[in-house]
Amino acid sequence: MTGRGPEHLRKTTNVVLDALVRAAEQALHGHAIDMRTLESLVAELKESTAFDDFYHRSYREMMEVVEGESIEQRRTNAFGRLMMHPLSGLFSEDRLDRGLVPNIFSFLRMVLGDEDEAQHAERCNAIVKVLRDDLGDSFSWDAFYDDPEAKAIQWHVLVKIAGSFKRYDLRKDWFIKLMQYRPTTVSLASNAFVTKEHSPYDDPIQFGEREFCMFFHAMFDPLQNLDRKDEAAFQKEFGTDPHHLIGGFLVNLAACMV
Repeated sequence: MTGRGPEHLRKTTNVVLDALVRAAEQALHGHAIDMRTLESLVAELKESTAFDDFYHRSYREMMEVVEGESIEQRRTNAFGRLMMHPLSGLFSEDRLDRGLVPNIFSFLRMVLGDEDEAQHAERCNAIVKVLRDDLGDSFSWDAFYDDPEAKAIQWHVLVKIAGSFKRYDLRKDWFIKLMQYRPTTVSLASNAFVTKEHSPYDDPIQFGEREFCMFFHAMFDPLQNLDRKDEAAFQKEFGTDPHHLIGGFLVNLAACMV
């Protein structure tokens, strides 16, 4: 966790403490304060509606901090980075809404299941550890993306995703609706969640047919542009090439205009 959360809590608390000091100054006019008066002022502040807007705003800001750290934690997780890497250009160019990230991870979990996702994450973390030990300060995430075992993990996930689109049109409609969803909870851990409020003025997440096409063209680019070395590695891993393995999905994707 970064310092943003504690700093926000400190800021919120300081506002309330400052309000208490001002209330005491107005009530006592420079006289010394006694415990009964202090307790009375605190009780009034607890019930005061003057802070309602402030508390609602602070809550929304805190949820933004929590969600931001949750997304960053997932993104910097080795497996998360591996799967998000093909999409990085779309996010950096603002062609896809970054608010999609939690939904993308939910989609991966739905396709893979908790056990497979955990196994992939464990393997990716192990690869990164070896690379960091070997490369030291020269380590980069590109070295991880280029690692043969990491590529194989990514290929297996993409093959499983393609397999989940056997009923392509129905699955596409479902996926678009999933991406448009604004989560009402933020995951802090596998079994810990906090509720997230949404303002009625929030714009809906923009994700339709065009975004669907951009998303999957980018995500499956690693399989559609294999060099000879990777083609041989894929053939060895799966016993065939991508077009024979997931050709139906790739044909549908080819007809999907960006």
